[in-house]
Amino acid sequence: MGGILLVEDEEAIRQKLMNNVPWHDYGFDPVLGASNGEEALSLLEQYPVQIVVTDVQMPVMNGIELIKEIKKRNYRMKIIVISGFAEFEYARESINLAVSEYLLKPFATKRLLEVALRLKGEINAEQAKEQEIAALRAQIGKNMSALREKFLTDLLNGKVAKADFAAKLQFLGLDKYENRPFQVVVAELHDVSDLLVPEEDKYLLDLRFYQHLRQVLAGSSYQFLLLNYYHHQMVAVVFDPDQVFPLRLEEWLTRLRGLLNKDITFGVSNCYQTLLDLFVAHREAGMALQNRFLYGFNRVYAVGDLNLAHPGYHKIFYQLYQNRIFDDLRVGANDEILEDLAKLFAEMRASFLGPEPIRIIAANLLLLTCATLNELGYDLEEIFPDGAPPLSMISRTQSLDELEAEFKKIFSRINQLISRNRENLNQQRVDEIRRYLETNYAEEITLSAMAEKYKLSPGYLSLLFTERTGKNFSDYLTECRIRKAKELLKHTEMRIYEIATTVGYNDPYYFSSCFKKITNQTPSEYREYLEKNRQGGKTVLKKSDAG
Repeated sequence: MGGILLVEDEEAIRQKLMNNVPWHDYGFDPVLGASNGEEALSLLEQYPVQIVVTDVQMPVMNGIELIKEIKKRNYRMKIIVISGFAEFEYARESINLAVSEYLLKPFATKRLLEVALRLKGEINAEQAKEQEIAALRAQIGKNMSALREKFLTDLLNGKVAKADFAAKLQFLGLDKYENRPFQVVVAELHDVSDLLVPEEDKYLLDLRFYQHLRQVLAGSSYQFLLLNYYHHQMVAVVFDPDQVFPLRLEEWLTRLRGLLNKDITFGVSNCYQTLLDLFVAHREAGMALQNRFLYGFNRVYAVGDLNLAHPGYHKIFYQLYQNRIFDDLRVGANDEILEDLAKLFAEMRASFLGPEPIRIIAANLLLLTCATLNELGYDLEEIFPDGAPPLSMISRTQSLDELEAEFKKIFSRINQLISRNRENLNQQRVDEIRRYLETNYAEEITLSAMAEKYKLSPGYLSLLFTERTGKNFSDYLTECRIRKAKELLKHTEMRIYEIATTVGYNDPYYFSSCFKKITNQTPSEYREYLEKNRQGGKTVLKKSDAG
């Protein structure tokens, strides 16, 4: 609710403006009047006003001076200026002051009401928008913790552009952490009973892990950011690490093991300065953590302790995450997988890496392969006897040739599984397509549309369909339509063009051509033949009609 203030020095005109319109009925409250700018300002200090209607020429303080003062005080209201024809210069100045409307005397009070109601509608719309924005801001405030976590997760995965990095840091209140030394610690909990417990218990264990780790970190002198990053895996960003930081890590690990009574391992990155390097630091901590498979759990593995100074190591390791082998695995290109594998091992041979870096790369290759298989929905128990990747094999092998041979065996088993599953999947796809054609024959169906529906190329679908049915896609669809058309010719009185439309042909002549191609008869001849046989007491079809 807001009022209207009518500023006019002539009493008669002011009373007319105030009383000739039922302002209260239109939602204006209070309805105020003033004889000059000073009186108007006094009233504006006391009452809520949405719209000010002011004359230009008035004693003490004229309309232009009043408008300037309203703008100076940042009053939020709409202003309507009224003036005579001779006051053009005043009118021009009022326009420069960005007033909402200008009315030339004489005017009907009905016109003033129309303008006031329009401006009131604008005010209501503006207020509604402001309320919506305020509600959104409040929602953002409530979700700030989740927004920070999402941003930090994007940083860990290298998904934040440098261009808007600083602005996002400031908005999320993380700018205080920028340009400070930090190290990333990946803490992983190992639970051998994980497969046997209900999902709820898994989440509860993760929550306990997070809370205990936060409690341990909070009890130290370091500032930190903590993310519940992955199942049984937390990521801590610890700032301003000092010389005793490695000892503190050992202490934290011991305390966590005692609190949770579980095996726990830490992987620790090198020290970095800008949060944009979280991606590299996280990768390093994860790389250090991989050593748990080679040297066991319940230890702190720092990437700086791995003696990985060889120039070729980092290149091979980081490129491993984008290796073509995983894309080829997704599409089941077995020959290409073996080529990718051979190239990877050839690069390791050419780099003359030591045993330790090679084992780390091999462990990551195996784990990333398993992650890709999980992504594709395969059960690791179908590939590995124990249902888990044979990481112990990596430490047992005595040479690079032996290690490569073991990986070839693994990918051979994977290929057999994928080929078997793809064979079953292809048969399922063809069976589904056949059922679809036999049910939806009347629709406009194309090979391209069906290929897109089943995520196949048109060429591959055509070959697959012909291989599994003995007929090409187009012929099979035509036979479905003609089979239905024969039923309609036999059991209904529908006209030929009606039957053509019913079974999916817009052109009855083309329908007749297709029908004759399959039955050696036109639809009319086929119906006549059926009628003759009915009159003879039975219906006997020629061999060519039985399809």
